[in-house]
Amino acid sequence: MGQAERKKAEEQGEQKAKRSSRNQLVRFLLLFAFFAIALFALFYFWSVAVQRFQEWTASASAWVLGILGFSVQVTGVIYSCPNLAIQIIPECTGLYEMIIFSAVVLAYPALWWKKLVGVSAGVVVLLFLNLVRLLVLALIGMRDAELMEWVHLYLWQMTLILFVVGLFFAWLSWVRGKPQKAAPLPPSPGQPPFCPPPPGSQPPSVPPPQPVERGKKR
Repeated sequence: MGQAERKKAEEQGEQKAKRSSRNQLVRFLLLFAFFAIALFALFYFWSVAVQRFQEWTASASAWVLGILGFSVQVTGVIYSCPNLAIQIIPECTGLYEMIIFSAVVLAYPALWWKKLVGVSAGVVVLLFLNLVRLLVLALIGMRDAELMEWVHLYLWQMTLILFVVGLFFAWLSWVRGKPQKAAPLPPSPGQPPFCPPPPGSQPPSVPPPQPVERGKKR
């Protein structure tokens, strides 16, 4: 094969690899959009489940505050603390972050059982993180309502986004696993296999080259 043909084959291989990567990216984006829209539509029309989830979030937050010694009363999706009343709306449940994380995991090309493990573990972690968020907001709100609004609108929104991204990359590293080391190449035919010297042994000494006498000119 000439140099021009080799160069042409390399260019075709690069174009094929770029086309394959582009197709995989388009497929991932389409699947992500499909799963995200499907999950959002499911909970939009299944409003009863969302309502129950809001009530459970309010009860769980009140229960944690009660363990800490605060007097808390729960009425549906509202729980009241000293000098503070918090209403749990769908955005306060962490449901949207769970949907986005689940859609990304389901769209990524991996084994289905690994996807199910990722979605289950991610939902549990995000659920726990959301309860911590509500607890922190309640503790701040009982002292400073304006500071609670700022923390709620800016600090915790960015924190939840970073946690969703971090959870996805943690799951991705688990899916890919540790990189395997390349196996050594087999010896060529007729060549004995290479055996490394035992530990502590010295390499064989090589005699110095002998000087070569040149003939004298007459």
